[in-house]
Amino acid sequence: LKLIVGNEQYYEQYLFDQQFAHPGWSGIVSTIESQPESLLDVKKITLHDVIIFELLLEIDALDNQLNNQWTALSSSLETVPVALFKETNQTEYNEVIRLWQEIYEWNYYDEVLAGLRTKSKSSEKGTNKPKNPKSFQALLCIDDRETSLRDYLEQLDPDCETYATPGFFGVEFYFRPHNGKFNTKQCPNNVTPAYLIKEVNIKNKKGQRDAHFTKHSHGLIGGWLISQTLGFWSALKLFISIFHPSITPAASYSFNHMDKDSELTIENKHPQDKENGLQIGFTVDEMAQRVAAVLTSIGLVKDFAPIVYVIGHGSSSVNNPYYAAYDCGACSGRPGSVNARVFAFMANHPKVREELTHIGIIIPEETQFIGTLHDTCRDEIMYYDEQQLSLINQEVHEKNQKIFNTALAKNAKERSRRFDSINTKHSLKTIKEKIAKRSVSLFEPRPELNHATNALCIIGRRQLTQKLFLDRRAFMNSYDYNIDPDGKSLFNILKAAAPVCGGINLEYYFSRVDNLKLGAGTKLPHNVMGLLGVANGTDGDLRAGLPTQMIEIHDPIRLLIIVEHLPEVVLKTIQIAESTYEWFINEWAHLIVIHPETNEYYQFKNGRFIPYQTVRDQVQQIDYIEPILESTKENIPVYLLS
Repeated sequence: LKLIVGNEQYYEQYLFDQQFAHPGWSGIVSTIESQPESLLDVKKITLHDVIIFELLLEIDALDNQLNNQWTALSSSLETVPVALFKETNQTEYNEVIRLWQEIYEWNYYDEVLAGLRTKSKSSEKGTNKPKNPKSFQALLCIDDRETSLRDYLEQLDPDCETYATPGFFGVEFYFRPHNGKFNTKQCPNNVTPAYLIKEVNIKNKKGQRDAHFTKHSHGLIGGWLISQTLGFWSALKLFISIFHPSITPAASYSFNHMDKDSELTIENKHPQDKENGLQIGFTVDEMAQRVAAVLTSIGLVKDFAPIVYVIGHGSSSVNNPYYAAYDCGACSGRPGSVNARVFAFMANHPKVREELTHIGIIIPEETQFIGTLHDTCRDEIMYYDEQQLSLINQEVHEKNQKIFNTALAKNAKERSRRFDSINTKHSLKTIKEKIAKRSVSLFEPRPELNHATNALCIIGRRQLTQKLFLDRRAFMNSYDYNIDPDGKSLFNILKAAAPVCGGINLEYYFSRVDNLKLGAGTKLPHNVMGLLGVANGTDGDLRAGLPTQMIEIHDPIRLLIIVEHLPEVVLKTIQIAESTYEWFINEWAHLIVIHPETNEYYQFKNGRFIPYQTVRDQVQQIDYIEPILESTKENIPVYLLS
């Protein structure tokens, strides 16, 4: 720096300009430095070393071009550079843009809050209706793509009950698949697990294979022979796949993440046995703690149904460098199938249930948990360990499967209205088939729209939002303030919801506001760079945001988090951790509290809660949403479904 820049007071500006001259790389290096486990093959790398290396290259380049006849930059500066973080004066234009953004956001927020108020008044009329025993219960991820599936399950079976919780289901671990060389993280990215779960005893050990993807294709002679023989066959297969897409070994298929009939090393009876510092599986006490934490946080502590489905989610895709972004964010961008099976095993364990009785959670002996995976791209579902169901529950499960299949077909129909290649007025069967084909179409850059249009995160009881049509725009986390009067469980929910849901929202927000600089442009010319990121063709810059195919239907508004609790409890809760509080005090996300006793709204503003009155009195009530789904590709207003 002394050689290149000269004056020390300009070092900061120079390094800032240097690193921003090649977008993406400083960010990825910083991430690897702080989270080395994000690389499958761990390497020690620091941003400090990268900067020194780049400075040395610059000195060599200057020496080569100028024959050592050059001086430091500061010697020829005529004006002093402005400090990087100097306060800037707000102009009238800035203020107008800020006001416009606020109006744009609150116009939608107000509609949602009016809908919640309409729903509350509607619920009061039916409070005396007798409640039937629960036919089944389902635990899904808070993911915004799962809210519509919950709606259809409850529509088809009014006696079922659905809950939402982060899709790693409170069990943090590394997972090693059968014959896998690396451990993959199955929990939020900011969590460092101390546990390892391995996949063992697979019955179908061969699986699908493709001759193109063998080690022989990398050799000089073998590669030449394969290209001259199978190469021609692959060209024919490519042509056929355009008209008849199908699952191949090269496809990213969510159900392949874990073998359906494999065994998992979930229970640990010898804590001293470790592998690379990781404990294999969980002890009974550790399992009981995690099951209790999840059930308490969502309010499921009594009235258990005969079957409780624990539903993780994943996605399928072909030719998509953003594949990991479509899986479960709570599982570090991987399908939640392993987590669902692990949690179901824990909740079924007799000794775990015995431990739970000590804190008042009594799960009936006839209640059984089933791990499940929902493929959100294909709208298909897979059930694990069904053979463990009792004879009575097997009959119940067969009936429930029909409900799930119909709900998935209706969910596919709702999604199809955003796709130009599908007529939403077709039959459920036809739409379902076309949705499945899209997931494996080589020419399809939009197999699924992922979190596009996300705008809300609602933390509260299901009665707040049941039968309220929110157009797949809301993350939802089940929460009962009655079970958590002091906000301990709420703190854990917000600690995850703010950075995860808020982070997803801002990723879409910035990519939509300025897709050229903050997004990634079209993904059609993207090349994967060392499994780290993507670049446009041979361009060396890493694209840090999202491509147009993921954000073109997204409205750039910040996340509104709605919490059902007392305002004073929520205020104390968000102030516990600075990393959570900064989301709201800096207005990276908005926060509204619904007082559960008075149903009054309070908005968090400038460090305190102030009363908020909706501009609208209510939203429209309709009988069926299907005719509206068939009529438009645009965002649909909030409706109350009767």
